Amino acid sequence: MGGQALKNTVTRRYERAEYEALCTQVLNQLRIDFPERKIAAIPAYRAKTSFGDLDILMDTDQLTIHLSDYIKTRFQPNELVRNTNVYSFDYQQFQIDIIGSPHEDFDISLHYFAWNDLGNIIGRLYHKMGFKYGHDGLTLIVRDGNNILGVISLSKDIKTILAFAELDRELFLQGFDTLEDIFRFAASSPYFNKAIYLLDNRNHASRIRDKKRSTYNALLKWLDTQDHLNAYPWDTLREHGGRQLKEQFLQRAFEWFPHAKPQYEQLLALNEQRKRVHEKFNGELIQSWIGLEGKALGAFMKYLREQGNAEQQDFIQWLDTHDLVYIKEWVLAQYQTYSDF
Repeated sequence: MGGQALKNTVTRRYERAEYEALCTQVLNQLRIDFPERKIAAIPAYRAKTSFGDLDILMDTDQLTIHLSDYIKTRFQPNELVRNTNVYSFDYQQFQIDIIGSPHEDFDISLHYFAWNDLGNIIGRLYHKMGFKYGHDGLTLIVRDGNNILGVISLSKDIKTILAFAELDRELFLQGFDTLEDIFRFAASSPYFNKAIYLLDNRNHASRIRDKKRSTYNALLKWLDTQDHLNAYPWDTLREHGGRQLKEQFLQRAFEWFPHAKPQYEQLLALNEQRKRVHEKFNGELIQSWIGLEGKALGAFMKYLREQGNAEQQDFIQWLDTHDLVYIKEWVLAQYQTYSDF
């Protein structure tokens, strides 16, 4: 995506009429060859006059052929580059990107990628709230410090996702004529604040990535000309209660997405259980009990886990419900058997 993946073959920009003709041709061919699959061109704002590439989203679940082989045979490109699920190749001196998608994510992926980086732009709003919006929908990443405990899918429905940020769902579905229309749409959320988009306020990886995005740079220039946009006080609220702010949006998510709360509480409970178990069953303790070190200790720990899983229906639960003295006796008994091999 972005028209810069191909380095070893000649491609050029297409004017709109030429682009639309090629788009129709390629989509028709793909739909003939894959009649049962969802396939769609990712829409750009309607006043766009020239294009550097053609982005096509395709349901690739359980594909029975290698997409690379298909592209080589059908379109005979001079160059084909694969980057995870994106296949970039040249056809008639133009770059085409086929983006593979799981079937369940196809619709939300099409919405996320549509309208020239709008998904990334409004994704910043959700990030400030404590969520992630991407090609797989709106998610909640549950953490304990730097450790990720799990990822909860909140919604893959675009209307619900947009409403959560108080964005106009019907306006989004009508599409956009200009880049300014796209920017004004993102800025219409009461949670918008242009400060969250400034490169100086982004982390290093995001700053490097977004500096390369032409639409993002256009957004920054547009923001410089705007004096009366919504300015949600993110920094002030965090300074006076960052934890409470996070909790506020978390509780809002639980109200909007009732399935999330029990999943969230289960992840926290499992994490607390892991902590309790670690206090009674860890390499340092077992080393102190039997004296093994290094690889020998690692091999015995593996043996213990295998034995525990074989003997108990739920080894972690078993460890959690027994005290340190009992667990030590079990480990020493296992070591006696282990030493006899």
